[in-house]
This record gives sequence, structure tokens and C-alpha cells, in this order.
Amino acid sequence: MMTEELLIDHRGGVTTLTLNRPPLNLLTLTLLKSLVAAFDMLETRDETRTIVLRGSGTRAFCAGADLKAEVGRDEKTAEEWRAIGRFLVERIERFPKPVISAVQGWCIGGGTALAWPADIRIAAKSAVFRAGDVYLGMSPSWGLGMVRLVHYLGRNRTLDISLYGDDVTAEKAYAWNLVSFVVPDDQFDAEVARMAEKMSGAAPLPVRAIKEGVFAQWHDSPDRAALIEEK
Repeated sequence: MMTEELLIDHRGGVTTLTLNRPPLNLLTLTLLKSLVAAFDMLETRDETRTIVLRGSGTRAFCAGADLKAEVGRDEKTAEEWRAIGRFLVERIERFPKPVISAVQGWCIGGGTALAWPADIRIAAKSAVFRAGDVYLGMSPSWGLGMVRLVHYLGRNRTLDISLYGDDVTAEKAYAWNLVSFVVPDDQFDAEVARMAEKMSGAAPLPVRAIKEGVFAQWHDSPDRAALIEEK
């Protein structure tokens, strides 16, 4: 299921997925389904060795859900939203090829759920993160705020972000290990392209094994990770 809300660009071994709902690139069910379909397609596309996920324009990577469009419209829609969100977060985290999130501008709510599970997270210096669901009358969902974020950050930082809901600058996100690199805005596109090209040269089977092993280490046990290492 592909739509104009998601742009797909293949260049060598790098495929870029661009959320195309400027200026804030708000999420809809249609866009989420398009992302799922894109990852399904790219898993079996041998030419694609690395995926870059980014937003259209520079104002926002993704400022969360389009609350006026469909979230909360009815219980059935709300449950479909939660289910596909949880599925997509795990899909990104467990995808057998490297996934890079490239964040410029705002990254809020559901945007963080797409950016933070990526393997490499590149932030422009202008990037600002926020996970303030509680101030919208909602609990964190999609298996991020109350599941993965604790693993990424630990108890205290997770509560800081989730309960206080303050903005997190790119520099602070880097200090907290939420992002891998912070680069100047005027060098952002070039650096993303350079890093993606570098990662597309990695051997696919070891990459897949590393991702499976790291996921198993925290999701299952060190013993499970050891079994993957021995394959």
C-alpha cells in the first residue's frame, strides 16, 4: 500500500523513505500502513542494503499523530492505530537491514516511536524531541514509552521524559544516548548520505546476526543472544 504520503527513493544500496506530509509530517493510518508495506517490500529487495527514514522539509521529522484525522475517532480505529503502531516499532527494531533515522526539527510523540528504535539515529543540531503524551490526556503506547524507553534510558530518565514532558535538545538526546550523532544543519544531508552509504557496504549476514543478537540480549536473555552468535 503506497501513497503520496510516503516517498521512496532508491540510490545504490540506500533506500530513503520520506514522510511526505509537510510541514509537520503528521501520522495517519494510511501513512503507517504505507510504511509497513514499504518495509515489507524492502526486506526482499536485494539491492537495498540500508534504509534511511526521514521527514519532508526541515521543520519536523514527524510531530506525532494527526489527531484531527483519525486517532480516537472510534474505538475500532483507536485499536487499529495502536496495533499498527506497535507492529511498526518492532518492525523497525527487528528489520534485518540497518535502519537510520534522520531527524531535523521537531520529533514528537509518534515521531519518537519511529526515530528512536532505529539502529543509527542522526539528529541535526536543530532537532528537538518531546514525549509528552500525558499532557494530551494519553498514555504512551506502541511499546515505546513504557517498554523500550526504559531499556534505552533506564528508569529515571524515562520518567523525566514521560512525566515532565519537556523538550529534549539534540545535544541532550546525544548525552542520553537517544541519538547516535548530532551534525550541523548545513551538513545534515551530506552526513546522512555519507553514513548511509558506508553502512550499505557492510556484509548483510553479519549485520542481520548483530541485530538479532542485540535484540535477543534485552528481549530474551544473554543465553539466547549467545545462541545467535554461534550460528
